[in-house]
Amino acid sequence: MFQWVLSKKWLPEVIFGGFAAIIFGSVDFALQGTKGLISSLIFSAAYFFVRQYGFIGGILLLTATGTEISLHTQPVVAGFAAVVAVFLSGIFATRRSALSFLGASLVAGLVMVWQVAFNTKLLTDIYGVNIYNESGRWFAFSFAAITVLGINGFIWLLGSFIAESIVKRRVSKERDTFENVNLRAMLDLAEQNERFAIARDLNEIIMQRVSAMLTLTDGARFASKIDQDVAARTLERLVTLIRGVHDEMRRMFDMLNKTVAVAATPPSLADINGLLTHYRELGYSAKLTQLGKPIALIASAELNIYRIVFEALENVKEHAPLGTAIEVDLIWSDNGLQILVKDNGAEMLAKSDASLLLEQDGYTPEEDIFALTQQVSGASITGMRERAQLFQGSIDAKRVPGVGFTLSAIFPGIDDYQVSEED
Repeated sequence: MFQWVLSKKWLPEVIFGGFAAIIFGSVDFALQGTKGLISSLIFSAAYFFVRQYGFIGGILLLTATGTEISLHTQPVVAGFAAVVAVFLSGIFATRRSALSFLGASLVAGLVMVWQVAFNTKLLTDIYGVNIYNESGRWFAFSFAAITVLGINGFIWLLGSFIAESIVKRRVSKERDTFENVNLRAMLDLAEQNERFAIARDLNEIIMQRVSAMLTLTDGARFASKIDQDVAARTLERLVTLIRGVHDEMRRMFDMLNKTVAVAATPPSLADINGLLTHYRELGYSAKLTQLGKPIALIASAELNIYRIVFEALENVKEHAPLGTAIEVDLIWSDNGLQILVKDNGAEMLAKSDASLLLEQDGYTPEEDIFALTQQVSGASITGMRERAQLFQGSIDAKRVPGVGFTLSAIFPGIDDYQVSEED
């Protein structure tokens, strides 16, 4: 309920105000007629501003109190129920808005108490209470004033305490989640460091064997001019050394990819659709669009392009909430390729629980300037740029204010890496 109220802009106030107008207005109309209904409706209107604009709600409370006095009505039920609005402001409103509403409620209550105690006739029945003399007026005022101050103060503190408890519980949950993620990352980093240490040792062995292969080959090149049989013996030794190097490299590869499922063949552009299917299963709205006639590329080029798309989607998963719409466009020309990965993560984030406490009325001019002038950077962006440069490509990453993030990878000469007819 707390999260739902904070996530909506005006709907909760409409519900609170409508409920107060119907319930309290009906009771006041039955007790005091049209005059009581008028005051009750003004009190109920204060509920519309209980969360966001407490000072307007306070003005309405004072206006309703003045209306009661001018119409010479007894305190209406909606006036007593103003403490409910104070309670709601303590839970859902900002501190400044809640204090404004509390102050107005206290002033309105004290004014009404003074009016009833000193400006009504003696022996007048006020909801079953009679005042018999002047000292009784002061006693009634003091008692009622303390009651008004005590009830309003207590109910406001109770609302603030509930809101504080909810926020603390949520912050504690987020902190625990962060600590778990941080601990997992530290363990993964420690494992990777161990693997890299082993990889260095294996790399030394491989380098020694490669050096031996080079020495053997270089020596055999000259010896074969004298004895033709040297070539055959050298090839046998080279095959043995190459098998050893291959085994060592396979061990190093398996060790470095111990926690990664390695496919029998490297992924290609045809696997992007399957990748998007995985993201749809996670809860994202992902689709792939291809324009133009695709070019059959060599395996290394397709693998690098696939990895660029993969890293772009990982960035979306890291920074955007579930439900974000993701679009991947592959735009082919006669000799080039452009890849667009677009999302509306900023738009979805504005509606998610992560920004419920922020009042957002859309993006600002400052966000426009920031998006146009601030260069997007990061380890993953740098890695994607390096991958693209291997095949004469470039990466352009930018923010779209109020919408999300767009990554563009352009390969103007990708046809240089197409599969040849001989292959």
